[in-house]
Amino acid sequence: MVRCCNHRRLMRFGLLLCALAWTATFPTVGAEESFTTALTGKFPPFSFYDSNGELSGFDVDVSKEIARRLGREANIVTIEWDGILAGLLAEKYDAIIGSMAITPEREERVLFSRPYYASGAQLFIHRDNPSKVYSINECDGLKIGVVLGETYQRHLEQKHPGIEVVTFKSTVEIFEMLEQNRITGFVTDRLVGSWQIQQAQRPFVPVGKMLYTERMGIAVRLQASELRDQIDVALAEMFADGTMDRIHQRYFEAGPVSEGTSGGMSPGVIARKLLRGFGMTLTIAISSILIGFALAIPCGLLLVHNTGVWAVPHYLARWFVDFIRGTPVLVQLLFVWLGLGLRPITAAILTLGICAMAYMAEAVRSGLMSVDPGQGLAARALGLTSLDRFRFVIWPQAFRIAIPPLMNCVIALIKDTALVSIISIPELIREAQSIISVTFEPRLYYLIAGLMFFAVTFPMMKFSNRLENRIKAKGYNRD
Repeated sequence: MVRCCNHRRLMRFGLLLCALAWTATFPTVGAEESFTTALTGKFPPFSFYDSNGELSGFDVDVSKEIARRLGREANIVTIEWDGILAGLLAEKYDAIIGSMAITPEREERVLFSRPYYASGAQLFIHRDNPSKVYSINECDGLKIGVVLGETYQRHLEQKHPGIEVVTFKSTVEIFEMLEQNRITGFVTDRLVGSWQIQQAQRPFVPVGKMLYTERMGIAVRLQASELRDQIDVALAEMFADGTMDRIHQRYFEAGPVSEGTSGGMSPGVIARKLLRGFGMTLTIAISSILIGFALAIPCGLLLVHNTGVWAVPHYLARWFVDFIRGTPVLVQLLFVWLGLGLRPITAAILTLGICAMAYMAEAVRSGLMSVDPGQGLAARALGLTSLDRFRFVIWPQAFRIAIPPLMNCVIALIKDTALVSIISIPELIREAQSIISVTFEPRLYYLIAGLMFFAVTFPMMKFSNRLENRIKAKGYNRD
């Protein structure tokens, strides 16, 4: 009886979380007073986390100054570069101030401000130059790295078709591949590349002339022409009164290391960021698990009953569960976030909760079907109602059998929380990436993040094994 009460409380809590997730999608009071801009946070010296763990950089300072001149509160979000344009079009933020090059292709989808700085594409190679490459024209048949989504990829594919272009998520990954001789070189902004090489103390050098020059602008939606005009006015004022020159000097002429804007993170800051990300990971995981379990029980019942009035709900539930299990979680996450217009944390909990529900429902279904039908008949003969037969006879037996696969679902979902980093949620992997963008030590901090995941999942695996052994010892072994 106590166990059943606990089950009801768990279901109520899960439904409460669903309601909270839904209400989190409502607009907050005063949201229109903020100026929300997006950047990657992994593109030093334009955007990165400094030694104090604070978001810093040229683009960060420009965003704050423009917000001040617009009379609005600056709200800066970080997101992966390959999804930053989609987020703008989905109205997740007001503008992109993240060193986005003005190109004809992009001008068809967004409005750009006047350029706020110009730079150029440069080829970098290892100082030892094992391939004897001295310009981009000598790279036919060789592997050249670029960051996914940047304009350098399209340029190389169109102007140098003989080059094998290899895309990476960040410059940190490119540095690792180049040091391992898995690529010949990489193309990035000359100024940025030189700065990053200096900070990471890597043996890379620029070779040849710049491939081309490009102008960087602030991107807004096509419907936001008034906002674009306001940004243009703010930029004109910043150039006229010397503010833009001072921001530029802060990062490029005065020397970012001497100014304390970079040069690594203190152990205390690193620990706080990892623990904060770990806490966010556990919050998302626990919320999603509770929602998934609360929904899995009724869904599992529908999967079992396929006759009479339950036929149509059964087939709908079967189709939905098969669809969720048969599509990538990442695609589901992006659809919920971009397609439904939900907040990142809401989209993450809802997506993972539904995904957990699909897999847990199958575990519940298998548990229910493993119960001897004679148990239900005996309970009916004793005069128990349908609800009481389920609560006191069928469900306790089914739940015991379903515990091992349910635990597997929980473990898988905890690991799947790493996917939510792509929509800018500061969970464990996202925080590790921000540390890596400053320290340039991916092996160490990805290992630490993996061990933190393991510290949670390993005890759960052992607990699941002990439960399974106890179930077998009590006679619930199906062999």
